Amino acid sequence: MRHLLLVIPAIGTIWWGDIGSPAVYVAFTLMTLLLARVRLLKLQPFAFILFAAETALCTYISLHYQGITFLMLLSPLVALFEQSTPWKDLNHQIAGCLLLLIGYNITLIHQSSMMVFVANVTFLLTALLLIGIRMTSVQKNEAETLYDQLSLSHLELSDARTRLVQYAKQVEQFAQLEERNRISKDIHDDLGHRLIRQKMMTEAILQIYKTKPDQAIAMLEQVRDQMSDSMETLRRTVRRIAPPIQDSQQYSLDHLIQSTRETFGIAMEYHVEGLPYALYPSIEYVLYRNAQEAITNALRHGGATEVHILLRYEPDQIHMRISNNGSVPDSEQIRKGIGMRGMEERVHLIGGQLHWICDDHFSIITRLPHYPKESTLSEGATL
Repeated sequence: MRHLLLVIPAIGTIWWGDIGSPAVYVAFTLMTLLLARVRLLKLQPFAFILFAAETALCTYISLHYQGITFLMLLSPLVALFEQSTPWKDLNHQIAGCLLLLIGYNITLIHQSSMMVFVANVTFLLTALLLIGIRMTSVQKNEAETLYDQLSLSHLELSDARTRLVQYAKQVEQFAQLEERNRISKDIHDDLGHRLIRQKMMTEAILQIYKTKPDQAIAMLEQVRDQMSDSMETLRRTVRRIAPPIQDSQQYSLDHLIQSTRETFGIAMEYHVEGLPYALYPSIEYVLYRNAQEAITNALRHGGATEVHILLRYEPDQIHMRISNNGSVPDSEQIRKGIGMRGMEERVHLIGGQLHWICDDHFSIITRLPHYPKESTLSEGATL
């Protein structure tokens, strides 16, 4: 654009009037092109000096050759608002505009009043257009920078979520390992020693039964009492292993369905497909909360009287579909409230997916990845 604003006025002036020596005229034109090319090097210390030199040269050519060479001053104006200009200070740009405007009007001294008016309007409109282009370019760069930052934040969030899932699995496995080691230690240190002592006493009873029957009977009674104590120790250990009933049913879908039936009196259907397998507590929690939110939305917004829950166990994921017989909303009018956003956050946190279907019935589908549980019992935990 800058080169065209230098070349086109120079060529047009040849047909406008007498230019004298063509060689000198071409030399001046090439000098303006050279200055334009040098400014592309973005020489920071000499940027304004080169701008002033280009403006002065274009002004001299316009005064000497007349014609339409005054349009050559629009080329430095374009350079003034380039996105890549090495000096972007507002004071410099204002000073450059004033310098150009002065030189521009000096070249129009011999022109008619109408030509001066049209030329100044052209200059102002060009300046406004360049300012608009510059602002758009700056906003575009800022938007691209913001997009890059958001993309980076998204990647960091995805990595953090992956690390969080792995950390949760490790914490759960570590807790299981610690509990197993504690149980094995209790059994080995307490119950194991009791059984060994009872075995040794039983062998002693067999050896002295014929010669010392009274002592053998007394030892046998001791073995009986110790076995009772061992049985009580075993019961206490089992009670510590098994969680309370209310804790085990806290995030159970069966418990949710039963409580929903009793509270709201609606029909609930629950089907399980595939071969069930043990789930991590985090998976059970997400399924329970999403089912609870879906049922609440079906009653509150859809006026449903029947809710169907399908839980399908697949080798690599758990699929839960909840549909109801309530009113089906328009998919374009569904607005994500706090509940729906909470469902998505819970699902995405562990790498799952959530979507809904609006056909004959409104259905919410939750897909969660399945991480097979590996045995974490260490060799040190064996008896």
